[in-house]
Amino acid sequence: NKNGDKMNIRKIIFSLMVLILIPFAPLKAIGGFGLSANASTYSVESGSSALMVNGSEVGNFAYDGFENGYGLGGYLFLDIIPIVDLDLEYNFTGSLYNFTFENLVTTPEAQEFAFASGSMYFTVQKPVFGLGIPFLAKAKLFAGLGINETASTPLVNQEMLESVFGGASNLESGEYDYSAVITYLEENMVKTSGYHAQAGIFFKVLTFNGSVFYRYVMAKDAIPGNDGFGSLNFRLGLGI
Repeated sequence: NKNGDKMNIRKIIFSLMVLILIPFAPLKAIGGFGLSANASTYSVESGSSALMVNGSEVGNFAYDGFENGYGLGGYLFLDIIPIVDLDLEYNFTGSLYNFTFENLVTTPEAQEFAFASGSMYFTVQKPVFGLGIPFLAKAKLFAGLGINETASTPLVNQEMLESVFGGASNLESGEYDYSAVITYLEENMVKTSGYHAQAGIFFKVLTFNGSVFYRYVMAKDAIPGNDGFGSLNFRLGLGI
């Protein structure tokens, strides 16, 4: 019977697929970890100021405004607690902008600078709606609230310039040292903390997991001159 033979072949193929896929589908995963990428939306206005020494103007500096930032990071989530999941993420975000400086011996010249920030996000999130496909994949919508901490580089200011020129008295005729500026920025990070909300879709395929979600951060001056900012985030990792 040809029809019966075809049915038996289908059963054999299906059985083999199940045997192959079962090892990749743990009975009870407790979480996952992996890499993340983000695209943040924000706007920082340009700025300029005269350099002042003992009430006299000895030069000036300015920086261009800039928008948006992109970054990478890593995450760990645990779903061993009933009802809610715990999520921890570290990421780094950066934007480029131009800076110029002028005094009696320096001709204005644009230098490319980077605004950079490193952030930690701890989130308690809850699945809202789930969809599963046996042995292959599952997906769920989720929403969460959490706290965050950020360390970011300050924008160029007179205090920074005084430091890298070796004191205010050197601002008038001193030489601009680009490497010293970088050192100052690294040693004078701006630290902030705040809250955030996020929502998106989580998916799992075999032992792989990932998500796409939007996060809004409420933290004053985590981005200079901003009370908050949003970001679109992408993740890909492994289950544990």
